[in-house]
Amino acid sequence: MDGGGGRPSARATAAAAATTKNNKQKKNGMTNAPPPRDAAVPFEHVRGGISDALRGHLEALGATPPACVAWKTLQMSDVHKNQARLLFSCKGSGGGGEQGEPPPPRSRCPLAACLTEHEARFVADDAGLLVNALDRWGRSYDLTCKYLVSNCGYRFITGWKKLVEENGLRQGMRVELWAFRSPHLPNRCGIDAAGNKVGVREEIGHPDGSLGMVVLHYYDGERDLKDEHGEAAVQEAGKAAGQVKSEAAAAEPEEKKLAGGGAETSMTTMEGMVATCGLRTFLGAVGLTMLKRRYGEEQTRKEEENEETEKHKVQCLRKNVKDDVDQVM
Repeated sequence: MDGGGGRPSARATAAAAATTKNNKQKKNGMTNAPPPRDAAVPFEHVRGGISDALRGHLEALGATPPACVAWKTLQMSDVHKNQARLLFSCKGSGGGGEQGEPPPPRSRCPLAACLTEHEARFVADDAGLLVNALDRWGRSYDLTCKYLVSNCGYRFITGWKKLVEENGLRQGMRVELWAFRSPHLPNRCGIDAAGNKVGVREEIGHPDGSLGMVVLHYYDGERDLKDEHGEAAVQEAGKAAGQVKSEAAAAEPEEKKLAGGGAETSMTTMEGMVATCGLRTFLGAVGLTMLKRRYGEEQTRKEEENEETEKHKVQCLRKNVKDDVDQVM
């Protein structure tokens, strides 16, 4: 507080404004955190890898190398089936526009920065900008990008709901948008002679063609332990694996220990997997394997029950037929 009638100081006011701004960004899933590690690596080296289907789709489109331009942690409003839109707010990013105009392409908002002047006008009108999106497996979705003056943000709608459902996106996951250009993609939605909606290409002022996006998703904070924390994490994972090995060896019957060294080989392999993939990833793989095995056992049990049921039905049918024949005789 300063001495001017109890009014807050300029420093306190600036701090309060910064806190309010950060809270609004976090509410929308955007933070001031540095970009994800994947944004600094070539597209071919992203975590989880690139499927052959996606690589082939990009090659068929004659696409430019995708570059990461935006990311966020998904909020409930991004994945709720009744809202079906992905929102990127650009408040406080140096844009805003006047009279319904979107931020200029040179705005600090990363999505605005990758738009041409033509595309910036498209996102501001009612039809919006048609953006073809590809998921990690090369499946295609036609999204419509629109700019909302009310919250200075970009909203992807239309095909977003289908992308959410087919990829199992949930609140708390992180999505990354990797932009590319292709001369074969449409950028506007038109109407054909039969009255059906079709994609059309209009001049957008870029030599490489229309804008497209690759949408990659991860669990928020998902990292390989070795990459994230270095050798210390690997050593810790090794100790944990050694403890698991010791406990398994103590519980194992002596006759199994003498059966040819199979257990020792298995545990050594496990240590290698932990050191290579990280403890968290390794335990997740173990959990998935156990679930898969349990699912297989459940399916086998159901098939056996169904087989017994069918046998019982056949036996009942034969008995009924025999009874009918006896009555006729």
